[in-house]
Amino acid sequence: MNSIVNAGETGAFTQLSSAAPSAAVVPAPQPEPAERAKAPAGLRLVRSIQSKYWERIECWQDTARPFALEPMLEKSRHETPEIITAFGSNKPATSNFLLHYGPKWKTNTGKIVMLVHGASDNANRAWATPAILLGDASKPGLLKTFEDKGFRVFAVTFPHKHGNLFYEAQYLADALEIVNSQARGGKATLIGHSAGGLVARMYVSNFMPNGGWTGYRGDVERLITLAAPHRGQDFAFRHPEFNYYFMKDELAANAPMSWDKVLAYGQWKDTFEFSIYSDNFPMQQQVLYNWTGRFPMAVTAPDAYTTLHGGQGMFSHALGIDNAIARGGNFMNAFRAYPVPADIAVTVIAGTKQAIENVPQTEKDGPSDGLVFVESASHTADLTHPARKEPIQKLLVNENHVTIAFSADMLNLVTGLVK
Repeated sequence: MNSIVNAGETGAFTQLSSAAPSAAVVPAPQPEPAERAKAPAGLRLVRSIQSKYWERIECWQDTARPFALEPMLEKSRHETPEIITAFGSNKPATSNFLLHYGPKWKTNTGKIVMLVHGASDNANRAWATPAILLGDASKPGLLKTFEDKGFRVFAVTFPHKHGNLFYEAQYLADALEIVNSQARGGKATLIGHSAGGLVARMYVSNFMPNGGWTGYRGDVERLITLAAPHRGQDFAFRHPEFNYYFMKDELAANAPMSWDKVLAYGQWKDTFEFSIYSDNFPMQQQVLYNWTGRFPMAVTAPDAYTTLHGGQGMFSHALGIDNAIARGGNFMNAFRAYPVPADIAVTVIAGTKQAIENVPQTEKDGPSDGLVFVESASHTADLTHPARKEPIQKLLVNENHVTIAFSADMLNLVTGLVK
Protein backbone atom coordinates (compact mmCIF):
# COMPACT_ATOMS: atom_id res chain seq x y z
CA MET A 1 0.00 0.00 0.00
CA ASN A 2 1.34 3.40 -0.91
CA SER A 3 0.68 5.30 2.28
CA ILE A 4 2.08 8.60 3.43
CA VAL A 5 2.30 9.56 7.08
CA ASN A 6 2.04 13.32 7.45
CA ALA A 7 3.23 14.92 10.65
CA GLY A 8 0.61 16.70 12.60
CA GLU A 9 -20.98 13.40 6.56
CA THR A 10 -22.72 9.61 3.77
CA GLY A 11 -20.31 5.87 1.78
CA ALA A 12 -23.55 7.62 0.92
CA PHE A 13 -23.87 6.92 -2.76
CA THR A 14 -22.70 3.32 -3.00
CA GLN A 15 -25.49 0.77 -3.11
CA LEU A 16 -25.33 -1.24 0.09
CA SER A 17 -28.66 -2.99 -0.05
CA SER A 18 -27.17 -6.12 -1.61
CA ALA A 19 -25.93 -7.62 1.61
CA ALA A 20 -24.32 -10.98 2.04
CA PRO A 21 -26.71 -13.89 2.38
CA SER A 22 -27.50 -14.72 5.96
CA ALA A 23 -28.08 -18.02 7.65
CA ALA A 24 -31.49 -18.93 8.98
CA VAL A 25 -32.09 -16.68 11.94
CA VAL A 26 -33.02 -18.27 15.24
CA PRO A 27 -33.25 -16.86 18.75
CA ALA A 28 -29.89 -16.60 20.46
CA PRO A 29 -29.17 -18.89 23.39
CA GLN A 30 -30.00 -17.42 26.76
CA PRO A 31 -27.05 -15.48 28.22
CA GLU A 32 -25.05 -17.22 30.88
CA PRO A 33 -25.58 -15.97 34.44
CA ALA A 34 -22.46 -13.83 34.33
CA GLU A 35 -23.84 -12.00 31.31
CA ARG A 36 -27.23 -11.27 32.82
CA ALA A 37 -26.19 -7.91 34.11
CA LYS A 38 -29.00 -5.54 34.87
CA ALA A 39 -29.83 -3.40 31.85
CA PRO A 40 -28.49 0.14 32.20
CA ALA A 41 -31.08 2.69 33.23
CA GLY A 42 -33.20 3.89 30.33
CA LEU A 43 -32.31 0.93 28.09
CA ARG A 44 -34.49 -2.10 27.36
CA LEU A 45 -33.45 -5.31 25.61
CA VAL A 46 -36.06 -5.94 22.90
CA ARG A 47 -34.73 -9.17 21.37
CA SER A 48 -31.59 -11.22 20.82
CA ILE A 49 -30.89 -13.39 17.77
CA GLN A 50 -28.16 -15.69 16.56
CA SER A 51 -26.12 -14.54 13.58
CA LYS A 52 -24.04 -16.08 10.84
CA TYR A 53 -21.26 -13.59 11.53
CA TRP A 54 -21.61 -12.56 15.20
CA GLU A 55 -22.03 -14.42 18.47
CA ARG A 56 -25.37 -12.66 18.71
CA ILE A 57 -27.14 -9.47 17.72
CA GLU A 58 -29.25 -7.63 20.27
CA CYS A 59 -31.92 -5.04 19.60
CA TRP A 60 -32.04 -2.40 22.32
CA GLN A 61 -34.49 0.41 22.90
CA ASP A 62 -33.48 3.70 24.49
CA THR A 63 -36.54 4.74 26.48
CA ALA A 64 -34.94 7.72 28.20
CA ARG A 65 -34.09 10.08 25.36
CA PRO A 66 -36.48 12.40 23.44
CA PHE A 67 -36.18 10.79 20.00
CA ALA A 68 -38.50 12.15 17.33
CA LEU A 69 -39.91 9.97 14.57
CA GLU A 70 -37.59 9.98 11.55
CA PRO A 71 -39.37 9.44 8.22
CA MET A 72 -37.65 7.41 5.55
CA LEU A 73 -38.24 6.53 1.94
CA GLU A 74 -39.56 3.09 1.09
CA LYS A 75 -36.32 2.38 -0.76
CA SER A 76 -34.27 3.53 2.23
CA ARG A 77 -35.55 0.79 4.51
CA HIS A 78 -33.30 -2.03 5.63
CA GLU A 79 -33.06 -4.91 3.17
CA THR A 80 -30.61 -7.32 4.82
CA PRO A 81 -32.72 -10.22 6.19
CA GLU A 82 -30.70 -10.71 9.36
CA ILE A 83 -30.76 -7.01 10.19
CA ILE A 84 -34.53 -6.86 9.61
CA THR A 85 -35.06 -9.88 11.88
CA ALA A 86 -32.93 -8.35 14.61
CA PHE A 87 -34.82 -5.05 14.46
CA GLY A 88 -38.16 -6.82 14.01
CA SER A 89 -38.91 -4.54 11.05
CA ASN A 90 -37.36 -3.06 7.94
CA LYS A 91 -38.38 0.33 9.34
CA PRO A 92 -37.22 0.25 12.97
CA ALA A 93 -38.37 2.62 15.67
CA THR A 94 -36.12 5.64 16.01
CA SER A 95 -35.36 4.69 19.62
CA ASN A 96 -33.99 1.24 18.64
CA PHE A 97 -30.48 0.19 17.64
CA LEU A 98 -28.57 -3.07 17.22
CA LEU A 99 -25.55 -4.17 19.22
CA HIS A 100 -23.41 -6.87 17.57
CA TYR A 101 -21.16 -9.14 19.65
CA GLY A 102 -18.07 -10.58 17.96
CA PRO A 103 -17.86 -14.41 18.00
CA LYS A 104 -14.85 -14.32 20.33
CA TRP A 105 -15.86 -11.52 22.65
CA LYS A 106 -16.05 -13.93 25.61
CA THR A 107 -12.83 -15.85 24.97
CA ASN A 108 -10.51 -13.12 23.68
CA THR A 109 -8.75 -11.06 26.33
CA GLY A 110 -7.58 -8.05 24.31
CA LYS A 111 -8.91 -4.55 24.32
CA ILE A 112 -12.45 -3.62 23.35
CA VAL A 113 -12.98 -2.38 19.78
CA MET A 114 -16.28 -0.76 18.77
CA LEU A 115 -16.97 -0.47 15.04
CA VAL A 116 -19.25 2.27 13.70
CA HIS A 117 -20.60 2.09 10.12
CA GLY A 118 -21.45 4.96 7.79
CA ALA A 119 -24.47 6.05 5.78
CA SER A 120 -26.70 3.52 3.99
CA ASP A 121 -24.90 0.63 5.66
CA ASN A 122 -25.06 -1.86 8.52
CA ALA A 123 -22.56 -3.73 10.68
CA ASN A 124 -22.87 -7.01 8.77
CA ARG A 125 -21.92 -5.47 5.44
CA ALA A 126 -19.37 -2.99 6.80
CA TRP A 127 -17.33 -5.27 9.05
CA ALA A 128 -18.18 -8.94 8.41
CA THR A 129 -18.58 -9.15 4.60
CA PRO A 130 -17.30 -5.80 3.31
CA ALA A 131 -16.19 -7.03 -0.11
CA ILE A 132 -19.78 -8.02 -0.99
CA LEU A 133 -19.79 -4.64 -2.74
CA LEU A 134 -17.28 -6.11 -5.17
CA GLY A 135 -19.16 -9.39 -5.45
CA ASP A 136 -17.09 -11.38 -2.94
CA ALA A 137 -18.70 -12.22 0.40
CA SER A 138 -15.81 -14.47 1.45
CA LYS A 139 -13.14 -11.85 2.12
CA PRO A 140 -12.77 -10.95 5.79
CA GLY A 141 -13.30 -7.52 7.28
CA LEU A 142 -12.17 -5.76 10.42
CA LEU A 143 -14.37 -8.05 12.57
CA LYS A 144 -12.36 -11.18 11.83
CA THR A 145 -9.01 -9.39 11.57
CA PHE A 146 -9.31 -7.82 15.00
CA GLU A 147 -10.64 -11.01 16.58
CA ASP A 148 -7.78 -13.05 15.13
CA LYS A 149 -5.42 -10.70 16.95
CA GLY A 150 -7.15 -11.25 20.28
CA PHE A 151 -9.34 -8.15 20.52
CA ARG A 152 -12.94 -8.17 21.71
CA VAL A 153 -15.03 -6.72 18.91
CA PHE A 154 -18.47 -5.11 18.99
CA ALA A 155 -20.43 -3.02 16.51
CA VAL A 156 -23.61 -1.00 16.20
CA THR A 157 -26.23 -0.82 13.46
CA PHE A 158 -28.39 2.28 13.24
CA PRO A 159 -32.15 2.19 12.53
CA HIS A 160 -32.12 4.80 9.75
CA LYS A 161 -29.74 4.60 6.80
CA HIS A 162 -29.48 8.40 6.67
CA GLY A 163 -30.47 9.22 10.24
CA ASN A 164 -29.73 12.15 12.49
CA LEU A 165 -26.09 12.09 13.60
CA PHE A 166 -27.03 13.27 17.09
CA TYR A 167 -29.25 10.22 17.46
CA GLU A 168 -26.50 7.95 16.20
CA ALA A 169 -24.03 9.36 18.73
CA GLN A 170 -26.58 8.49 21.43
CA TYR A 171 -26.91 4.92 20.15
CA LEU A 172 -23.13 4.63 20.31
CA ALA A 173 -23.07 5.94 23.88
CA ASP A 174 -25.76 3.40 24.81
CA ALA A 175 -23.89 0.55 23.13
CA LEU A 176 -20.69 1.39 24.97
CA GLU A 177 -22.55 1.45 28.28
CA ILE A 178 -24.00 -2.02 27.61
CA VAL A 179 -20.63 -3.42 26.55
CA ASN A 180 -18.87 -1.97 29.57
CA SER A 181 -21.45 -3.58 31.84
CA GLN A 182 -20.67 -7.01 30.36
CA ALA A 183 -17.12 -7.06 29.01
CA ARG A 184 -15.52 -4.87 31.67
CA GLY A 185 -12.31 -4.42 29.76
CA GLY A 186 -11.35 -0.82 30.27
CA LYS A 187 -11.54 1.94 27.72
CA ALA A 188 -12.54 1.16 24.14
CA THR A 189 -11.11 1.95 20.72
CA LEU A 190 -13.67 3.50 18.36
CA ILE A 191 -13.30 2.95 14.62
CA GLY A 192 -15.71 4.76 12.33
CA HIS A 193 -16.04 4.66 8.56
CA SER A 194 -17.30 7.73 6.68
CA ALA A 195 -20.18 9.29 8.66
CA GLY A 196 -19.52 6.70 11.37
CA GLY A 197 -16.25 8.48 12.03
CA LEU A 198 -18.20 11.68 12.70
CA VAL A 199 -20.53 9.79 15.06
CA ALA A 200 -17.60 8.45 17.07
CA ARG A 201 -15.98 11.89 17.15
CA MET A 202 -19.25 13.50 18.27
CA TYR A 203 -19.58 11.18 21.23
CA VAL A 204 -16.09 11.74 22.63
CA SER A 205 -16.30 15.50 21.90
CA ASN A 206 -19.59 15.99 23.78
CA PHE A 207 -21.23 17.46 20.69
CA MET A 208 -24.90 16.88 21.43
CA PRO A 209 -28.24 18.73 21.62
CA ASN A 210 -29.47 20.37 24.78
CA GLY A 211 -31.63 18.15 26.95
CA GLY A 212 -31.42 14.64 28.25
CA TRP A 213 -28.71 13.26 25.95
CA THR A 214 -25.68 11.28 27.10
CA GLY A 215 -22.35 13.06 27.35
CA TYR A 216 -18.94 11.50 27.03
CA ARG A 217 -18.22 9.14 29.93
CA GLY A 218 -14.44 8.95 29.60
CA ASP A 219 -14.65 5.37 28.29
CA VAL A 220 -12.59 5.72 25.08
CA GLU A 221 -8.80 5.62 24.71
CA ARG A 222 -8.41 5.74 20.92
CA LEU A 223 -10.35 7.12 17.93
CA ILE A 224 -9.65 6.02 14.35
CA THR A 225 -11.63 7.50 11.45
CA LEU A 226 -11.66 6.11 7.92
CA ALA A 227 -12.68 8.57 5.18
CA ALA A 228 -14.71 10.63 7.64
CA PRO A 229 -15.73 14.04 6.22
CA HIS A 230 -14.42 16.08 9.14
CA ARG A 231 -15.04 19.29 7.18
CA GLY A 232 -18.07 17.98 5.33
CA GLN A 233 -18.75 17.30 1.65
CA ASP A 234 -20.87 18.75 -1.16
CA PHE A 235 -20.97 15.98 -3.77
CA ALA A 236 -24.72 16.22 -4.44
CA PHE A 237 -24.49 19.91 -5.30
CA ARG A 238 -21.28 20.01 -7.31
CA HIS A 239 -22.39 17.09 -9.51
CA PRO A 240 -25.97 17.91 -10.58
CA GLU A 241 -25.87 15.23 -13.28
CA PHE A 242 -26.07 12.63 -10.51
CA ASN A 243 -29.67 13.65 -9.92
CA TYR A 244 -30.62 11.66 -13.00
CA TYR A 245 -29.14 8.51 -11.46
CA PHE A 246 -30.97 9.11 -8.19
CA MET A 247 -34.27 9.34 -10.07
CA LYS A 248 -33.93 5.66 -10.97
CA ASP A 249 -35.59 3.26 -8.56
CA GLU A 250 -32.46 1.18 -8.06
CA LEU A 251 -30.53 4.20 -6.82
CA ALA A 252 -33.23 6.08 -4.95
CA ALA A 253 -32.03 4.89 -1.55
CA ASN A 254 -28.36 5.68 -1.94
CA ALA A 255 -28.20 9.45 -1.64
CA PRO A 256 -30.47 12.45 -1.90
CA MET A 257 -31.09 14.59 -4.97
CA SER A 258 -30.11 18.25 -4.95
CA TRP A 259 -33.09 19.08 -7.21
CA ASP A 260 -36.58 19.33 -5.74
CA LYS A 261 -38.16 19.51 -9.22
CA VAL A 262 -36.88 18.10 -12.49
CA LEU A 263 -37.89 18.21 -16.14
CA ALA A 264 -38.23 14.58 -17.21
CA TYR A 265 -39.62 13.39 -20.54
CA GLY A 266 -41.08 16.83 -21.23
CA GLN A 267 -42.91 17.14 -17.89
CA TRP A 268 -41.96 18.72 -14.59
CA LYS A 269 -41.78 16.18 -11.78
CA ASP A 270 -41.85 17.02 -8.07
CA THR A 271 -38.90 15.21 -6.47
CA PHE A 272 -38.87 16.95 -3.10
CA GLU A 273 -39.28 13.73 -1.10
CA PHE A 274 -36.15 12.33 -2.76
CA SER A 275 -34.20 15.53 -2.20
CA ILE A 276 -31.75 16.60 0.46
CA TYR A 277 -34.22 19.28 1.58
CA SER A 278 -36.72 16.70 2.84
CA ASP A 279 -36.82 15.15 6.31
CA ASN A 280 -35.81 11.80 4.82
CA PHE A 281 -32.10 12.67 4.82
CA PRO A 282 -31.11 14.43 8.08
CA MET A 283 -27.56 13.05 8.05
CA GLN A 284 -26.95 14.27 4.52
CA GLN A 285 -28.01 17.78 5.53
CA GLN A 286 -25.69 17.68 8.54
CA VAL A 287 -22.53 16.63 6.67
CA LEU A 288 -22.89 19.37 4.03
CA TYR A 289 -20.17 21.98 3.59
CA ASN A 290 -19.66 24.24 0.59
CA TRP A 291 -16.24 23.43 -0.88
CA THR A 292 -16.72 25.40 -4.10
CA GLY A 293 -14.51 28.23 -2.84
CA ARG A 294 -11.64 25.75 -2.65
CA PHE A 295 -12.57 23.43 -5.52
CA PRO A 296 -14.81 25.21 -8.07
CA MET A 297 -17.53 23.11 -9.65
CA ALA A 298 -17.66 22.59 -13.41
CA VAL A 299 -19.73 25.28 -15.11
CA THR A 300 -20.70 22.75 -17.77
CA ALA A 301 -22.73 20.68 -15.28
CA PRO A 302 -26.49 20.85 -15.94
CA ASP A 303 -28.04 23.85 -14.16
CA ALA A 304 -24.81 24.28 -12.21
CA TYR A 305 -25.56 27.79 -10.89
CA THR A 306 -29.15 27.20 -9.80
CA THR A 307 -28.29 23.83 -8.26
CA LEU A 308 -25.68 25.42 -6.01
CA HIS A 309 -27.37 28.73 -5.24
CA GLY A 310 -31.03 27.80 -5.67
CA GLY A 311 -33.59 28.80 -8.26
CA GLN A 312 -35.16 27.76 -11.54
CA GLY A 313 -32.89 26.25 -14.17
CA MET A 314 -33.50 24.88 -17.63
CA PHE A 315 -33.93 21.30 -16.46
CA SER A 316 -34.48 21.60 -12.73
CA HIS A 317 -35.35 23.61 -9.67
CA ALA A 318 -33.25 23.62 -6.51
CA LEU A 319 -33.34 25.32 -3.13
CA GLY A 320 -29.55 25.51 -3.00
CA ILE A 321 -26.79 24.32 -0.71
CA ASP A 322 -27.21 27.10 1.86
CA ASN A 323 -30.85 26.10 2.33
CA ALA A 324 -29.88 22.47 2.88
CA ILE A 325 -27.08 23.39 5.30
CA ALA A 326 -29.53 25.51 7.30
CA ARG A 327 -31.98 22.61 7.44
CA GLY A 328 -29.17 20.56 8.98
CA GLY A 329 -28.63 23.17 11.68
CA ASN A 330 -25.35 24.44 10.18
CA PHE A 331 -23.94 21.27 11.70
CA MET A 332 -20.38 21.25 10.37
CA ASN A 333 -19.60 24.79 11.49
CA ALA A 334 -21.10 24.18 14.93
CA PHE A 335 -19.04 20.98 15.27
CA ARG A 336 -15.81 22.98 14.98
CA ALA A 337 -16.13 24.18 18.58
CA TYR A 338 -15.96 20.64 20.04
CA PRO A 339 -12.43 19.18 19.96
CA VAL A 340 -11.55 15.62 20.90
CA PRO A 341 -10.35 15.30 24.53
CA ALA A 342 -6.59 15.61 24.77
CA ASP A 343 -6.07 12.19 26.38
CA ILE A 344 -7.59 10.25 23.45
CA ALA A 345 -5.16 9.04 20.80
CA VAL A 346 -6.52 10.01 17.37
CA THR A 347 -5.71 8.79 13.86
CA VAL A 348 -7.51 10.15 10.80
CA ILE A 349 -7.07 8.19 7.56
CA ALA A 350 -7.91 9.67 4.17
CA GLY A 351 -8.01 7.89 0.82
CA THR A 352 -6.48 9.33 -2.34
CA LYS A 353 -7.85 6.94 -4.99
CA GLN A 354 -10.73 8.51 -6.91
CA ALA A 355 -12.03 5.55 -8.91
CA ILE A 356 -14.68 3.38 -7.21
CA GLU A 357 -15.78 0.14 -8.80
CA ASN A 358 -19.42 0.08 -10.04
CA VAL A 359 -19.89 3.82 -9.37
CA PRO A 360 -20.60 5.76 -12.60
CA GLN A 361 -18.99 9.02 -11.50
CA THR A 362 -16.75 9.97 -8.61
CA GLU A 363 -15.31 13.15 -7.13
CA LYS A 364 -12.56 14.52 -9.37
CA ASP A 365 -12.84 18.26 -8.79
CA GLY A 366 -9.96 17.95 -6.33
CA PRO A 367 -7.91 15.27 -4.54
CA SER A 368 -10.43 12.84 -3.08
CA ASP A 369 -11.29 9.24 -2.28
CA GLY A 370 -14.05 9.36 -4.87
CA LEU A 371 -16.55 11.03 -2.56
CA VAL A 372 -14.82 13.03 0.18
CA PHE A 373 -12.03 15.51 -0.50
CA VAL A 374 -8.71 14.52 1.04
CA GLU A 375 -8.59 17.87 2.84
CA SER A 376 -11.86 17.03 4.59
CA ALA A 377 -11.03 13.44 5.54
CA SER A 378 -7.56 14.44 6.77
CA HIS A 379 -8.68 17.59 8.59
CA THR A 380 -7.40 17.69 12.16
CA ALA A 381 -7.54 21.33 13.30
CA ASP A 382 -11.10 21.10 14.64
CA LEU A 383 -10.31 17.83 16.43
CA THR A 384 -7.26 19.21 18.23
CA HIS A 385 -7.78 20.17 21.87
CA PRO A 386 -5.60 23.04 23.16
CA ALA A 387 -4.24 20.74 25.86
CA ARG A 388 -3.27 17.96 23.46
CA LYS A 389 0.36 16.86 23.79
CA GLU A 390 0.42 13.95 21.35
CA PRO A 391 -0.27 15.21 17.80
CA ILE A 392 -3.16 13.71 15.89
CA GLN A 393 -1.83 11.15 13.43
CA LYS A 394 -2.79 11.77 9.81
CA LEU A 395 -2.43 9.03 7.19
CA LEU A 396 -3.00 9.26 3.44
CA VAL A 397 -3.55 5.90 1.73
CA ASN A 398 -4.05 4.75 -1.84
CA GLU A 399 -7.65 3.63 -1.28
CA ASN A 400 -11.07 4.88 -2.32
CA HIS A 401 -14.02 5.66 -0.08
CA VAL A 402 -15.15 2.03 -0.09
CA THR A 403 -11.96 -0.04 0.01
CA ILE A 404 -10.45 2.11 2.76
CA ALA A 405 -12.46 0.02 5.24
CA PHE A 406 -11.54 -3.47 4.07
CA SER A 407 -8.63 -3.87 1.65
CA ALA A 408 -5.95 -6.30 2.85
CA ASP A 409 -3.50 -3.45 3.34
CA MET A 410 -6.03 -1.47 5.36
CA LEU A 411 -6.91 -4.42 7.58
CA ASN A 412 -3.24 -4.73 8.51
CA LEU A 413 -2.80 -0.99 8.94
CA VAL A 414 -5.85 -0.38 11.11
CA THR A 415 -5.38 -3.36 13.40
CA GLY A 416 -1.72 -2.38 13.79
CA LEU A 417 -2.73 1.04 15.12
CA VAL A 418 -4.47 -0.43 18.18
CA LYS A 419 -1.90 -1.17 20.86
